[in-house]
Amino acid sequence: MLEEHVQGCAKCVARLPKYFEAAQAGQWERARKIQEDIAALESAADDLKGAVRKNLPRGLWMSVSRTDLLELVRMQDKMANDTKDVVGLSLGRQLAFPKQLEKSLGKYIATVVDSAHAAVAVVSATRDLTRAAFGARQIKAISSRAVAVERLERKSDDLQSKLRAKLMAHEEKLSPIDAMFLYQLLLQMGEIADSAEKVAHRAQIIANS
Repeated sequence: MLEEHVQGCAKCVARLPKYFEAAQAGQWERARKIQEDIAALESAADDLKGAVRKNLPRGLWMSVSRTDLLELVRMQDKMANDTKDVVGLSLGRQLAFPKQLEKSLGKYIATVVDSAHAAVAVVSATRDLTRAAFGARQIKAISSRAVAVERLERKSDDLQSKLRAKLMAHEEKLSPIDAMFLYQLLLQMGEIADSAEKVAHRAQIIANS
């Protein structure tokens, strides 16, 4: 169930490219439908979160600290919540980035999505670890996958920094309020990758406990 939860959260994040594709095209009705899809996925993930919290610690995870597992669930959940907040802010103000930023924006969003999927792989490896009684080979596999998440998070930081610089060059063509919220969108998308990295770190803590 813990793995189902992180997969559900990652599904929310995976909708970001399609959402911003619609937003950048000014297709706000299509964007609204994708936003509703994300909200439904986030709600389903919340249901799973409640079930996980209610049933801990049981099954494969009995040897793991309840506190560590609850923190892992919290960080997984934050990926979905941040995604919902990003699209909510964009749709609410019908925000679109300057056309000149679209290619860089696409790379940034793809990296954020990749970080969420990589976090799922770490959690899956942690499940396998419990079945293997915390063997050295499995611990090494978790560490390797966690490093992949860290690299993606650093890449997202770098892409965000470059996008902020490009956005600054177009500020004079934007209203001050829109510019402020566009910077906020970039920051919130980066927080999704940050949460993915924290999921990986928490899984490592569990593996080494």
